[in-house]
Amino acid sequence: MGNLVLSVKQQILSLVLLLFGADAKEKCVYFSHVKRLPNLSEPSTWGEKLLWLNHHWQPEVKSQCADKYRVREFVKQQGLEDLLIPLLGVWEDAKDIDFDALPDKFVLKCNHGCAMNILVTDKTKLDREKAVKQLNEWLKVDLGKMSGERHYSKIKPCVIAEAFLPVENETDVVDFKIHCFNGEPKFIGVCYDRDPVTYSSKGMIFSPAWERMLVLQGEDPDCSYPQPQRLPEMLEMARKLSRDFPYVRVDLYAIKDEIFFGELTFSPDGNIPEREYTLIASQVFGSWLDLSGIKS
Repeated sequence: MGNLVLSVKQQILSLVLLLFGADAKEKCVYFSHVKRLPNLSEPSTWGEKLLWLNHHWQPEVKSQCADKYRVREFVKQQGLEDLLIPLLGVWEDAKDIDFDALPDKFVLKCNHGCAMNILVTDKTKLDREKAVKQLNEWLKVDLGKMSGERHYSKIKPCVIAEAFLPVENETDVVDFKIHCFNGEPKFIGVCYDRDPVTYSSKGMIFSPAWERMLVLQGEDPDCSYPQPQRLPEMLEMARKLSRDFPYVRVDLYAIKDEIFFGELTFSPDGNIPEREYTLIASQVFGSWLDLSGIKS
């Protein structure tokens, strides 16, 4: 009976692969959110082009820059070393972390995924055993297999410790997500009031000229957020970091008069931005993303 069930499952899987191709899983996930299958033969929307890049554009530098540890070298190569948050340590096994050598406040994070962070605001209150267990569980996760974002599977997992950003409270950290298409910043997402546990936050979208763009689903049109003081410099930094890529999101923190590098993201919302953005916005943003050089 067991072999019969397995045989039926294999036949169903073979049928799915025949109908949708080797990227069947990604297409099905896309369909569940957008209610239509993506056209990867002639991609036009932002989401379709991100999925196309996921299958056809996987240079080594993509995995390097998605790696929260190795991306630091890339940032240095672009002449932006001053943006890097001070590194306090790197470990392949969380059991090797010397907590006594770390300051009172710091951040522990895994380099090979997202939402794998532990914010430590008071070391005396940290449950070290629990933290080590959680970090080592995260180190076993292959985000590339889980999400289909293939570049993550090429990253060698490790734990890094970084200095805590110069804010009184972790909820004071504001994240400026600069979306760059073929090396040019096109719009900026602002994330603020972030919950340190769930990572949920408030947000809105602005143009590089800091004009509100109503492109998110169900957003409040009356909200606003002040323009960061060093916006022109942030945009130029994003140009430098994105010039080698068809698309990348450059995350920066602006705290008082200082700017800090966050990360580089190639697959926002798991390559399905229509989870948050309107279909019209995805169509417009897709027109900004030129794949012709990669296809040729």
